[in-house]
Amino acid sequence: MHIKKLNYTLVHIPAGPFTMGTYPTGMRKTDPEEPQRSVTLDAFAIGIYHVSNTQYAMFVKETGYVQPFVWRDERFNGRDYPVVGVSWDDVNMFFEWLNNETGEKYRLPTEAEWEKAARGTDGREYPWGNVWDTSKANTSESQLKKLASVGNYPDGKSPFGCYDMAGNAYDWCSDWFHIDTYKYSPTENPMGAVEGRRKVIRGGSWQPRGEFAARCANRAAHEPISGSHNIGFRIAIDI
Repeated sequence: MHIKKLNYTLVHIPAGPFTMGTYPTGMRKTDPEEPQRSVTLDAFAIGIYHVSNTQYAMFVKETGYVQPFVWRDERFNGRDYPVVGVSWDDVNMFFEWLNNETGEKYRLPTEAEWEKAARGTDGREYPWGNVWDTSKANTSESQLKKLASVGNYPDGKSPFGCYDMAGNAYDWCSDWFHIDTYKYSPTENPMGAVEGRRKVIRGGSWQPRGEFAARCANRAAHEPISGSHNIGFRIAIDI
């Protein structure tokens, strides 16, 4: 089922369990993703695309909010590119405006919601399966060296039909990042650490760390007060 609101297309993710995280390998670089476990979520909906520059520009125009600093750079300012250069705090101002416009309660996804939407329920490594394929995502291996339009890699979409959950731009999530989150967080509707210095980002980007960062289970983080030219976001809502 797809829901259309103000040109945002969302997909319904049904309630139930999925495999989250990475099985312990002894490799320190995957420590934040361990242990792998079954997590159960309530139903929610999530945007099948990143929020685009065109969509964010409507917010800027109607509110007078400061535009992203990266719009001066042609690598990031295409109308159909995902909006990047926005901080976690900027994104929440966007949601305040969007919810006033629609009467809804849109928000950022939790990292558990993001991961379920990205990998489905079979524990796959990448949104499309378990074998890395450079042609299915805009990562450093593709050598594009800039953003691509949202939805430009249809063969790389997730089991639920979400695009660009590997590469192109990271997604901001609602959770505070903590390296040991998975060791103590609940297995039903986890919300992340109660406080922290950085917010979770997911999905990898067009920049280095390509294949490794594009794995569905990969966790990264960024300070909420600053934007980056490789971090965007998508919308979510309770069902």
